[in-house]
This record gives sequence, C-alpha cells and structure tokens, in this order.
Amino acid sequence: MTQKRNIIQFSDDVALYERLAKQKIQQQDYVKAQRYLEKVLALSPDCFEAKQQLATCFIKLNDPRRAEAIYYEEISKGNELEASYYELSQLNIDLNEPNKGYLFGLSYAFLADDEAYREELEDMFEVAFNGEHPLEEESQLFVAQVIFQYLFGQGRLLEAREYLLRQDEAIQDNRIIRNLLAMCYLYLNENKIAQEMFERLLKEDPSDVHALCHYTLLLYNMNQQTRFQNYVKILNKIRPMNDEESFKLGIVLSYLKQYPASQQLLVPLHRKGKFQTFQLFHALSFNYYYLGNIELSHHFWQVLTQFSKANRGFPPWVIEESAHYFTQHVEPLLLSDDQHERLYGLFLLNQLNGKEILMTKEVWTILESMGDYEKLYLSYLIQNLQLKKLHFIHQGMEALYRLPETQPYAALFLSWISYAESLLAEQVDHEQVEAYVAAVAYLFFNQKEDHDMTRPQIIEHFDVATDAFEQALQHLLSI
Repeated sequence: MTQKRNIIQFSDDVALYERLAKQKIQQQDYVKAQRYLEKVLALSPDCFEAKQQLATCFIKLNDPRRAEAIYYEEISKGNELEASYYELSQLNIDLNEPNKGYLFGLSYAFLADDEAYREELEDMFEVAFNGEHPLEEESQLFVAQVIFQYLFGQGRLLEAREYLLRQDEAIQDNRIIRNLLAMCYLYLNENKIAQEMFERLLKEDPSDVHALCHYTLLLYNMNQQTRFQNYVKILNKIRPMNDEESFKLGIVLSYLKQYPASQQLLVPLHRKGKFQTFQLFHALSFNYYYLGNIELSHHFWQVLTQFSKANRGFPPWVIEESAHYFTQHVEPLLLSDDQHERLYGLFLLNQLNGKEILMTKEVWTILESMGDYEKLYLSYLIQNLQLKKLHFIHQGMEALYRLPETQPYAALFLSWISYAESLLAEQVDHEQVEAYVAAVAYLFFNQKEDHDMTRPQIIEHFDVATDAFEQALQHLLSI
C-alpha cells in the first residue's frame, strides 16, 4: 500500500500572502514583507491596502522614492486621491521636505475638507492661509507638475499628456502647465500643436527659458534652418538661473548635438543627484558616446533599462552603425538608375535600426525624386497600404533577409524581384511566396561556382513542403 505523503501546497492565494506579509511587518522583516506584498499585487493589482503596506516597507528599508512612486501612480490614474495626498504629505514631512509636505497636505485637506489637518499644517510650517481659492489652485498646480514630471521622467509621454489634459481648465491654462504640455507634444512629434503653443508662450514672455529651449528643438525637427540658427544664437547666450533651467537647456543641447555644452550643464546635476530621469540618462549616454567615452555611454544606456515603460529607442552606437550602413550600402541603391535596385534600397532602409533619425531632408529629397512605383512601395512600408503585388515582393525579401545564409547576397534579392514580377504577371498563388522565394534561392546558389546549395538544404532553410518547392521550381523554369 502506497503511503500518502503530507505535502503542503503553497498556492497563489491572495489571503495567504496578505497574512504572511502582515506577520513579517509585525516582525519588522520588511524585506520578506515586501516580497509577499509584491505577490499580493501580482494577483490583485488594485489592492490599495497592499500598496500602502508596500510603501511602508520601502520607507522602513530607506527607499522613500519607491514609496512616493506608489502614490504617484495612484494619483496619475485618479485613484485613492485623499489617501495618496495624505501619505505623501506625511512622508515628505518625515523626509524634511517642507514644500512637498505642505502642498500635498493642502491637496488632501481641501479634498477631504479636513480643517484639523489644515490647522496642523499652518502651525507646523508657520504659514497663514490667505484665501481659499489661490491656495487650492496652488496645491493643484503643484501636484499636476509633480505627477507630470514623474510620468515624463519615465518616458511615459502619452500618460503624461493625458494626465495634464484631465486637469481643471484653470490649471491647464497656467503657463507652467502649458509649457509642460507643449514640451510633451514636441516629444510626441505633434509639431503643429507644439508650435502653436510655444509661439503663444514666447509672445507672452520672450525670455521664457523653457519655451526658448523647446521651441529651438522644434525648429530643428521641422528643418526650419534660418529660424533655428537664430534661436541657437539666443540659446548660447542664456545663463541658466537655477538647476531646472540648466537641466532643460542641457537636454535640448544634447538633442541639438551640441554635446560639450550639454555635458557642462548635465554632469554637475547628475553628480548632485538632481533630475535622475529618463531624459538625463539618455542625454548623458549620447553625450559621452560622441565625446569619445564609450564605456560611460554604455553605462548610462544600461541605466535606462530601469525605465521599463519608456521607449528608449536605439543607443548611439547602433544609430552610428546604421548611418554607416546607409552611406555604404543603402544610399547607392536609392540613387541607382535601376528600378529593382531602388526597390531593394527602400527595403533595406526600412530594416535599419533608428531609421527615423536617418530620415534627413537630403534623404527625403532622394525619396521624393523616385518614380511612382517606388513611391507606392514607400507608402506600403510607411502607411501599411494593402497592395497585393508589392506585398508578395516584400514578403519574399523579408524571407531572404531573415536567413543568415541569404541576407548578404544583393544579387539574390534583385533576382527575386525580377522573378516575382514575372510570376505576378501570371496570376500566381500569393500564399506560396515562401516556396517561390526558396526556388529562386536554389537557382541562384546553383548558378554560383563558389557556393551551391542542395534541394534539402533550401527546403530546410525556408521551411517549405517538398511538393510546394518542386512545383514552384518547375514554374520558374517554365518562365
């Protein structure tokens, strides 16, 4: 008789993890409590009580910024506002951050109508309340800036914009918020609305450093060279009055490829532990790369991995590799007199990492000078137009590009384009593209004296059925 073994199943039970977390908090074992609370939240993401307990653990573990982030997330979503404001007020009072403690406290007091807490704040910070409305608006404005900067600093641009657009009309019309919103539109490449907002801001105050920095970057992005050069001269005359202005100017100068000037502003801020954001580390990575310190460039790019919700784009060394590849291989194809080479060039351009950065005015001039067929393929690539014939050709090139055995052979791609156009003239079965491109590859390699490839090898590489391959091959031989 088989003896039953008493095995305790450690199931993913929320209540169990909650009990274990509470027990560990009572024992002041905050590391294990954190672990159990994270399990609770993995199973029950909306459990605010667990979030509060997790914030407490972070505070006890001397990591108050992670505690703050928990409440920032709630506020950004419009959840648990009263409790989040109160906890942030208490946290910042304990951290000896009087401004944040006071203004988060005001936000709580106004929302909860807590007269006692208002009086407590007044006594603690030795301030007098001068009217309800200005104070309430000041606290709302403060919270809006903090939460926006939190989201924006993580590269969560869409969430940052949506958060500001949910604010009261009076808050949205404040020039500080308009500056932040315009900056957000700029980084989202919504240039028209960004331009309108910056020009209004600069009309109101031509000395606004934030608007000047970002408007200059906008002109650069829009390739308005004359106006851009004029504003660069203005930027070079600016002497930042505080750390925030230094940060804004340093970030913009990095984007404008003025790396030494950017570095002079940003490195001291980083050393002081200021503005530890996605934008700072991104700029430092690019600055160090182009100033020759590859090791530090890699270091700061690695730091960016902590911003898991941000779109990091491509590091500077990858962009440089793409730029070199474009100059050596893609540009000559785009400028070719042969239509098939131009199509192949467009395909390769679409494969490049960081191709958006390579799309300069000069490149667009080349593309705009092409014929209708190439422009149609470009529209297919950019706008996802449903074009059956070009889709057939493109699928074949993708199959060749995926395989290390076929990717290096430009002549093979050109051979495929030629065969594909002949096949399309005969109303070929578009579903058999893999079989046809495999057959083209077989013919190509077996015409090369230095590199042949057997039928079984081709069939294995392209993962096609033998019958489909043989039928495609016979079809090609009959053309």
